[in-house]
Amino acid sequence: MTFTRKTRSKDSSTEFWIGRDENGFWIALGADGREGGLFVSRDEALKFAQSRLRGHGVAKNAPMPLNLWKSRPT
Repeated sequence: MTFTRKTRSKDSSTEFWIGRDENGFWIALGADGREGGLFVSRDEALKFAQSRLRGHGVAKNAPMPLNLWKSRPT
């Protein structure tokens, strides 16, 4: 399951967090919170992040469990 806002500006996230949620699913979440997804594997989460970054950013391991609907890691 993924979500993305319909518009994408020049200020879109150049950083994605990759990590698991409390249920063990993998999440890729833009640092700005505007896009992300829920995945069954780390590889798929990383592929999603890299496709959104298009070579202009970085995917980082999250320092804590992620949640698509709550606050993001800092």
